[in-house]
Amino acid sequence: MKQKTRNVLVVGVSPEEFTRVAPFLERSSFDVDRFPSASGAIELISQVPFEVLIVRFPLPDMELEDFLDAVRRDGSPCLRSPLLLLSASAGDREEAERYVGRGANRVLPLEETERAIQREVSALLQVAPRKAARFVAKLEIKLGGAKDMIICQTENISASGMLIKTDRRYDKGTQIAVEFTIGDDPRPIQALAEVVRHTMIGRDQVGGIGVRFLSFTGDSQRRFNAYLEQL
Repeated sequence: MKQKTRNVLVVGVSPEEFTRVAPFLERSSFDVDRFPSASGAIELISQVPFEVLIVRFPLPDMELEDFLDAVRRDGSPCLRSPLLLLSASAGDREEAERYVGRGANRVLPLEETERAIQREVSALLQVAPRKAARFVAKLEIKLGGAKDMIICQTENISASGMLIKTDRRYDKGTQIAVEFTIGDDPRPIQALAEVVRHTMIGRDQVGGIGVRFLSFTGDSQRRFNAYLEQL
């Protein structure tokens, strides 16, 4: 059975600092999104659930407290996602420790070895939400007066959205009618979703688009959430 791709968000880490984290993430086939600035990541975390967040302290462009407020707000897809702080110096670590239990789960110095970072991320993944599965889905995309119908495979599907494996590209904000079946239930799950991100060649393990659910038809959401709870 193919191993499920785990999605990780890395925030505020410079390209040079990222070299300490990248080998483990690449070797473990993580689906990684990296934002040099925290402000650039805010929109993404409001729409896409990540299983682990790795955040530099201090952040280069905003206060950590403001960033944590955005991550942990009610309704956030990352509300319960484990968060690892990487402190830039020994002095920063003491201050970063104050946020453990207040939005952050663990703190580790940036100069730590790859093995130490691997150990911490692996520990966090044990408590990360794993409500994901793969399905074959039928998509209907309305572009102007025309309709585009495709059959494709989903990746990392969750209660708030999913990654759709496809070589087609649709603009962010494009609305998509989604239909798929779950488990032994022959009744399809029907939902309306919108495109919120595109994968990047050379960075992501799967080519496609990320979407978030806007609404569900009938009792689709109840049945879908009940199924995810069993995973």
